[in-house]
Amino acid sequence: RQHRAQKLGVWGAWRSMHDNRRDEETYLKSLGFNMRNNYYTLQDQEWHGINTFCCGGLIVLGSNPFWFLITIILTVGPYGVFVWSTYKELPIYLTIFGGVIFLIALYGLLRAGMMDPGIIPRNTTGRVPHIPAEEFDFEADAQQVTFCETCKIFRPRRAKHCRYCDNCVERFDHHCPWVGTCIGARNYRYFICFLFMVTILTVYLLAINVYLIYNTYHKTHEIMAAIRGERAVNFGIAVYTFLVFLAVANLAFYHFQLICSNQTTNEQMKETWASRRNPYDKGCASNFCDILCSNTPDSHLETRTVRVHEDKSEGPSTVHSRSRMYQQVGNN
Repeated sequence: RQHRAQKLGVWGAWRSMHDNRRDEETYLKSLGFNMRNNYYTLQDQEWHGINTFCCGGLIVLGSNPFWFLITIILTVGPYGVFVWSTYKELPIYLTIFGGVIFLIALYGLLRAGMMDPGIIPRNTTGRVPHIPAEEFDFEADAQQVTFCETCKIFRPRRAKHCRYCDNCVERFDHHCPWVGTCIGARNYRYFICFLFMVTILTVYLLAINVYLIYNTYHKTHEIMAAIRGERAVNFGIAVYTFLVFLAVANLAFYHFQLICSNQTTNEQMKETWASRRNPYDKGCASNFCDILCSNTPDSHLETRTVRVHEDKSEGPSTVHSRSRMYQQVGNN
């Protein structure tokens, strides 16, 4: 009875809002609001999420930009040292192959960490938000309608509020501190690209450096002399890449399994589909095409002017999102 009452309560609330929807939209448009994909967007509003906007909003950083910078350094630095120390000894085709893999990995990292992950704008109207009706079969799925008390919106399926970035994110996978932002509907494929390419890159670097060390040992027959002498840099890079490989390859394989079943990390950790069929699972090949090969969803922050929310409790000069006034948070 309680479950049916909850369903009827949500259904009744939606029906009541649906009846008044046309008048409410007319009123909101007169105030400057624009309805887009059933979410409110506002031309001038306070930004309450913990984000940093750069280049006029073309770059959207998460709550950990410092660790994102550290990840870039840990990716670029060792490869740069490797190229500087060994490029004269390698065939040109091996150098080009490594360079291409490195550039793809760096592209995936930068795209994943510098774009809107799928942030759903908060409802700042002070009025009752709309339920994204096209995503729900209310007779069957009323219990899946979740309301975010922080953002004041009805979240669509698979969305979640990130406590680190303080935003609701579409198809929320997880918050990655190394990328510095949430991994969601818009940047998941770039995150996967980074993981897979870094895995290949570490195998490449490990194999080349081990070969160079072995080649020197084969000539001198003194392994310690080779490691401490001319191959000290190669030995250091080999150890570093081996440790990175253990961490990144394990994570890449984990996400490979998630893609095969079309699950998110959040759903897998909560065992959302442990006792029932996953309606998003269309088979391994179709899942890969849908997740990695489909068009990037449009940003809900398109053509938005953001006024950053000031935290008055920390003083007048403190800005909650660590940024100033930025114009035009664009479509990434």
